[in-house]
Amino acid sequence: MVATEEVVNVLADKLRQLRKQAGLTLQQLSERSGISASALSKIENGQLSPTYEKIAALARGLDINVGALFQPDDRKPTALWRRSVTRRGEGVTHDTPQYGYEILHSDLADKQFLPLVTTIKVHDSKAFSELLRHDGEEFLYVLSGTIVIHTDCYAPLTLQPGDACYFDSNMGHACISGGQEDARILWVSSHPDSMH
Repeated sequence: MVATEEVVNVLADKLRQLRKQAGLTLQQLSERSGISASALSKIENGQLSPTYEKIAALARGLDINVGALFQPDDRKPTALWRRSVTRRGEGVTHDTPQYGYEILHSDLADKQFLPLVTTIKVHDSKAFSELLRHDGEEFLYVLSGTIVIHTDCYAPLTLQPGDACYFDSNMGHACISGGQEDARILWVSSHPDSMH
């Protein structure tokens, strides 16, 4: 796996580069993304590791694919027929207080969805000040442990290994581990408003 500190640095450098390429000040990106200028500055300086929802907001603010924020500049040009392989442990990792993400296939540009292996570290829904929501759709497949999905519209749903769930991301949602151990899931997310 690529170390989290390295990912924070890649994200910091990439965010600064993409913001400047778009000709945006921190304040302008703040207005477009809904993230304060001071938080943006901390992200660009590697002092703050944003949540997935903040990363999605950054992508929307920059009008790019979420995965573009994690692509190193040395990636190869996109071919007509693409294939990408991420071997076990080779994904790019990004940790937040609630989740540990392993971003799969970060070498591909212009993906239509973002595949992640996610460790659900939080065991209490009170860890979220509010349910998360963003444009797109999500697919979850439980690899190990038990998860509980909390949403705006449905009663909490418990899923075991081998169970799956698909839902609209604009419905408020949060996933927690339902057992003593952290759960692991395959989490696939799309963001149609930031896809090209």
